[in-house]
Amino acid sequence: MEQHKSGIPSFQLRGDLSVELVHATEAAALAGSVFLGKGDAEGVSAAAGVAMREALSSSAIKGTVVLSPRHVAALAPGTTIGDGERAVDIGIYPVEGASQVARGHINAVSLLVAVEPGGFARLPAASQMEKFVAGPGARGAIDLDDPVADNLRRIAFARDCRVQDLTVAILERPRHHELIADVAAAGARIRILEEGDFASAVMAAISGTGIDAAIGIGDLHATLVAACAVRCLGGELLARLLPRNDEERALIGDQASHVYGIAELVPATDIAVAITGVTGGPLLPGVSFGSGFAETSSLVMSSRHATVRRITTTHHLGAAAR
Repeated sequence: MEQHKSGIPSFQLRGDLSVELVHATEAAALAGSVFLGKGDAEGVSAAAGVAMREALSSSAIKGTVVLSPRHVAALAPGTTIGDGERAVDIGIYPVEGASQVARGHINAVSLLVAVEPGGFARLPAASQMEKFVAGPGARGAIDLDDPVADNLRRIAFARDCRVQDLTVAILERPRHHELIADVAAAGARIRILEEGDFASAVMAAISGTGIDAAIGIGDLHATLVAACAVRCLGGELLARLLPRNDEERALIGDQASHVYGIAELVPATDIAVAITGVTGGPLLPGVSFGSGFAETSSLVMSSRHATVRRITTTHHLGAAAR
């Protein structure tokens, strides 16, 4: 038994795919949060994956997995989930930041995106992309071929503030040491994140998180999934394939220098996104438990309905639900 506190009339939720998806992200968040701080990242991923798959299996969709974490074999690209009437391609991350949950750290989320079949870009099989994300107010201000300082100055100008007023999210990786130094030299503040390719991009694109841009090199699949959310939010995301070795360089070929805009990354016309907080952070509160209940907080987005909703759900657990 569950109760939504979104304040949305029920008739407005009918036919909204993002609301269908949020049941799956809520289930995954609840299952993964049981492992909070227990040091078992594999347990987090496994429990969340099973819960998300079960929720999708009983939904109204027939989803083909196109984007997923490389380490989750049960949800590998090509997997079909559900037997509903609505066919969609899905990007599925039961928990982004399973190690964060295992260590009791913040910013882990469960996420799911769905588009019409063929709605994700078909890109060469590289592992990584470099990306730059900013919010709606900075659309047109980013150029991946320009120095970071120039991009930050244009973002600041578009937002009528100083570079020193901006905060940039960057993942804590050895490959980002020079980037962090460049952002610091430009004068912007830096929020270093342990995990969260997807979450950092959404934080940069939505208001109220204290993050004005997200920059760095991240996973190809996570970048494509993030592009779905950023597009629904009206933000800006530019990305470029980044080969890690000669094999990937040969696969990318003459596309190595191409900068992909958000419409190229997600050419879909119908995009649905659901995100549920697991451990909490600037983007969303985490799962909280009480006597016989748990509460989840989610963002659901729909390009078809041009909506971004925040949903808080109370889940009555065990005997209290009967």
